Order: sequence, then C-alpha cells, then structure tokens
Amino acid sequence: MGSGGMVVMDNTNCMVGMAKFFLEFTTDESCGKCPPCRLGTKIMLDKLNDLTEGRGKEGDVEILEELSYDIIEGSLCGLGQSAPNPVLTTIKYFRDEYESHIKDKWCKVGVCRRLTTFFINEEVCTGCGACMRACPSKAIIGEKKKPHRIIQEVCIQCRTCYDTCRFKSIIIGPADYKGDPMALLKE
Repeated sequence: MGSGGMVVMDNTNCMVGMAKFFLEFTTDESCGKCPPCRLGTKIMLDKLNDLTEGRGKEGDVEILEELSYDIIEGSLCGLGQSAPNPVLTTIKYFRDEYESHIKDKWCKVGVCRRLTTFFINEEVCTGCGACMRACPSKAIIGEKKKPHRIIQEVCIQCRTCYDTCRFKSIIIGPADYKGDPMALLKE
C-alpha cells in the first residue's frame, strides 16, 4: 500500500471499511503542510468512521465526494492528490454499500460490528458445534446434532461463527434486527 501495490478483495470485504482503511493510512502519512490534505482527509476519515459505526446520515456520501475533489484540487503533493481515490472509487462502484450503512444501518458482509447482527439458520445448521467452540464470547448454545442459536445479548459481532461454519448456516442481519432472520435470506 502506498507504493503501487495491489490489494485483492472478495465479496466478504466491506468497501466502506476498505475506503476507511486506506484513508487511515493517507491521513497518518500526511506531512500536514497543506490544509486540504491535513484537514480534508481527517474530516473524510471522521465521516467514514461515522458510517462504519452507525452514525452515518443522509448527505454524507455527497460530502465525501465534494471533499474528495477539493482535496485533489488543493493538495500540493501526490499523496494528497491521490488520498481520496479509494473513497471515490468505492462510492462509484459500491454506492449501495454506503447507502446500506446510512439508511439501513447494516453492513451486509458483517464487517462493521456496530452495524451487524448474526443469526443461525436453523434449517441449515447441523449442530456440529464448530461455531459454538470457536465463539470467544460463548454466545452460541445448542445440543449436538440439533440447530444452535446465538444469544444476542452476549454476541460481540466478531464474525468468528460466520468464518467458522462450513455449512453456511450463519445469517448476517442489520444491527438490532428484531424480525425473522429467514426473511434476510430473501434480500
């Protein structure tokens, strides 16, 4: 990163989170000499933090776009002129993820912890216990060879159950989702 490297991602990466990751790097690397880069990237990073933590508001995407162009135009060096590119690119190609973070308060890939709830699809769960053994907060309960369930009050949204389950029985839902988890499979 920062020297022309390549980053490979798949559909388990949150594009809002990835934009935040790259902006954290460029904000940290800014020399602070010019205000567009020094202040603009910090403001953008604050907005991305808001989005990934459930505080995003209507209009934030437009603010990010406007700030990006101002930073590109006003920065003195290549770092500032390219710092907003990951944000602009992810907005261009993955705007729906930004909108989901803002409107639905949901990170559909389950990366942004404050925007995620995990459920077990009881129709698919075999009761193997792999997720239960892997859960660091002991939020999964159930008997062997019977569908398990997640105690939401104990779950820390770490995603370990999702990554561990080889039967794909973990469903990712919006934070504080109270509806039928099976309805999420249709979305």
